[in-house]
Amino acid sequence: MADSAAALVEALPYVQRLAGRTVVVKYGGAAMTTPALAEAVMEDIVLLQAVGVRVIVCHGGGPEVTAMGERLGLPATFVDGLRVTDEATMRVAQQVQVGGISRDIVAALGRRGGRALGLSGHDMGGWLRARVRRHVRPVTGEAVDLGRVGDPTRVDAAVLRTLLDAGIVPVVAPVAVDDAFASLNVNADSVATAVAGAVQATRLVYLTDVPGVKGPDGAVVSSLQDEQARAWIADGTVQGGMIPKVEACLEALSRGVGRVTIADGRVPHAVLVELLTDRGVGTQLLPRRPAAG
Repeated sequence: MADSAAALVEALPYVQRLAGRTVVVKYGGAAMTTPALAEAVMEDIVLLQAVGVRVIVCHGGGPEVTAMGERLGLPATFVDGLRVTDEATMRVAQQVQVGGISRDIVAALGRRGGRALGLSGHDMGGWLRARVRRHVRPVTGEAVDLGRVGDPTRVDAAVLRTLLDAGIVPVVAPVAVDDAFASLNVNADSVATAVAGAVQATRLVYLTDVPGVKGPDGAVVSSLQDEQARAWIADGTVQGGMIPKVEACLEALSRGVGRVTIADGRVPHAVLVELLTDRGVGTQLLPRRPAAG
């Protein structure tokens, strides 16, 4: 009992700082792989909502899209880690992401007493817009047509704020629309970055399948300033699949997000551990400190 009381006391100053503030959680990767981890994330979100934190969930679900496509005879094709999305694949992605995963998250939050609403780009007059990505391969310089793959261009923050003001958790699928309201498949990290910047979120937490950013000695660092992160990308300390993760964090900071964390989604209740405890989980990226004086 004493341990439980101590945990609540530890959480108190964090709750006080976050009450009334907006937190964006990018839910995907390892945190979606087991029922126990998924349940823990849902519990974290409902608890945060209960103590007055305004939470937005942006989810992924690429493996589920791949699995459904294969069952329908549409094997996945990737270029530089990006899914080639023809019209048939776009239909599958929309069915899985909007009609499946979003609805499941909304239902899971509702079972725990939370209030949530699923959103995709088609809703509310096209609140999430994107343009077709013009992809150029980094090594060869070859232009590749990825089909219905997009990059976010506009987020109607008023839609999100209206839901948050009403005590509702927006659950955002990574499906946007172009100016003709045609569907575009968008990277979930990019959606979370754009959403967090549009609402000027205090915190953005990416749930991933890695423990965090490793420094030159190979050890995970608990915090990292934006300038150091850029230097580590340039000198090769940050490499491979970690580069786009760190670049997404830097983009979010440049858009005015307070702090961004690459969190280990394999840790039960990673969202609460990161936001409401002293130790946190993963690597927190911080904006450049203002010059003294």
